[in-house]
Amino acid sequence: MLQMHDTLYHGTIYEISKVDVSMGRNHKDFGKGFYLALSKSQAIGMMHKKYREATKRMRNDKPEGVSERLYEVKLDLSYLNTLSVKVFDTADMDWLDFVLLCRSKGGIPHHYDVVIGPTADDNTILCLKAYWDGVYGRIGSADTKRILLNNLEVENLGIQYYIGKQDIADRLITNISLINWR
Repeated sequence: MLQMHDTLYHGTIYEISKVDVSMGRNHKDFGKGFYLALSKSQAIGMMHKKYREATKRMRNDKPEGVSERLYEVKLDLSYLNTLSVKVFDTADMDWLDFVLLCRSKGGIPHHYDVVIGPTADDNTILCLKAYWDGVYGRIGSADTKRILLNNLEVENLGIQYYIGKQDIADRLITNISLINWR
């Protein structure tokens, strides 16, 4: 079973003074919301990826007001223990079914306050598109999902924490501070 952690990281290109879960992108692993990484290196990787995407959209010019930022986020573990939390210890078939649900439906298609588990790698969207296009076989079949799970290279996945509700984020996050990532 995964151990709960009170110090997590968030890599971004925007300044954050207060977490706003509505700023999260839709159709993500555990739903629309705010994501945190267990490891600093994983958060730095996401920060770099977001920066590359932003500069690509701006034709390699540095977008105004955008810079690489790493935040250290402290959680209230005693409050976390009172919440409805779904924990995926590994990227198994249950995890995959949950990710497929959240990625296909968008929004928050579940009742959990917090979800903790593996984060899919950079090839996720390509693998999911191939799955939904039927490249691996019949959509929804156990064999097809096993192929998809294998293609996601689950042994290389980091751990992410997800918060989808603003009132939960407001109480759970006790501090967010910009830290040096270099």
